[in-house]
Amino acid sequence: CTEMTEMALSIVALLALAVVGVTAQDPAGSWLAYGKATSPTGHGIITYIEAKWTVPAASHKFAYFTPWFGIEASDNLNLIQPVNPWDFEGWTIYNEYFQWRPEHNENSASHSAKAGDVIFGSVKYEPSTHSYNVHIKDTNDGWGVTTNIPIQKEHGQYKNFTIAYFTFEHPHNCDVYPPNNEVTFHDIKIEFDNKLVSPKWETGVVTRACGFKAHILNETAVKITWDSRSDENPPRSAIAPWTQTRGSS
Repeated sequence: CTEMTEMALSIVALLALAVVGVTAQDPAGSWLAYGKATSPTGHGIITYIEAKWTVPAASHKFAYFTPWFGIEASDNLNLIQPVNPWDFEGWTIYNEYFQWRPEHNENSASHSAKAGDVIFGSVKYEPSTHSYNVHIKDTNDGWGVTTNIPIQKEHGQYKNFTIAYFTFEHPHNCDVYPPNNEVTFHDIKIEFDNKLVSPKWETGVVTRACGFKAHILNETAVKITWDSRSDENPPRSAIAPWTQTRGSS
């Protein structure tokens, strides 16, 4: 009876893992707060998006976390994003592509940035090659990089990118985060089917910690706030080990 019970528990555990593998998608569990933009008509694909933001104050902790914006496929399984992580000891910028199925991640060349620098990011649809060009630039020193990301095909059809996210990612104890407690994405422009739109906005929180919250200021600006003095630390299980020790992933 004990052996049968153990076998049953093992089967349940395996099935649970299989379900997680099938359902894993964005918004990921590593996200804190986000703003989400979609077409006001419910139709069309994102053909162009751009935004600016100011690099937050420096952290005084050895950790990895990042504000970013990006575009997402309609099934929430493909993410193209200019990112601005605190990379353990300083701010960096680069482009990233993450695909849930089959899992794949790639990053562009990176560059150091400083608190107060104004970063520009954009993603542009290239119909002739069924791809997107993602670009990030530090407007203070002029460094920039562009990455071409082919659109994944599924069942013989190219995926449609219909969602834009403006996000802060990776849970930590609150005193890890920048003490200025905010980052604002502004001068946001989003085109669906080559037409500039006023998108439909909504906000969300995935991992509740440190008072993280997204605020839609207007149709072209999203602010994400937190409280670095809060005692609302996330559960230890939410803090990925690789975000605390370089090279441990």
